[in-house]
Amino acid sequence: MTRLYLLRHGSTKSNRDGRYMGRSEEGLSGDGRWEVRQLAQRLASNELTAVYSSPLQRAKETAQIVAQPHRLSTAIAPDFNELDLSRWAGLTATEIAAQDPKAWDIWCNDPISLSISGIESFVELQGRIRNGLDQITANHPRGNVAVATHDGIIRIAVLSALGIPLDHYRAITVSNAGMTILDIDSARTYLRAYNDTGHLEDVLGVQTGPADR
Repeated sequence: MTRLYLLRHGSTKSNRDGRYMGRSEEGLSGDGRWEVRQLAQRLASNELTAVYSSPLQRAKETAQIVAQPHRLSTAIAPDFNELDLSRWAGLTATEIAAQDPKAWDIWCNDPISLSISGIESFVELQGRIRNGLDQITANHPRGNVAVATHDGIIRIAVLSALGIPLDHYRAITVSNAGMTILDIDSARTYLRAYNDTGHLEDVLGVQTGPADR
């Protein structure tokens, strides 16, 4: 059985500012690096056998921090790249709604049916994520594998792996440095944890950050 740790990258300035990034490049912020260090500390005793990342810098930085305690190198997994949102990259929700109101309405209410230039379709997205999951389980039929990736990618991966229709996409979300765990074998997939951020909370269950330390 493959235990797959799907890790959303740490925070970036654009995340903080509420801007859609798509595949635009941006590294982790100071807060983001702190978040990922807490995540890495939590995973340090889990004996990871491989660490992969999306091709984007924020995910690569996340993977490198997570891999360090295990003395592992990281590898790029292109199928776990961010959703292509080049049409809206760098814009806030308010800016998109003003500039592209019809497409934005579909994105918010029925994203599966959205088919416009500059936005990757959910059918294409689901296909490449399934391919990525198949490749990782084929290459690592046993062991613990971490993949540093993105919010939407993790949502689609979980829905696809569990056979849940994609129209539930809006019902779930993933926090920066959140951890989702799937156990995958030839017969079925088990969801062991979803968007676990316990490593970002203190003993009282209050989320903390660099300024609190």
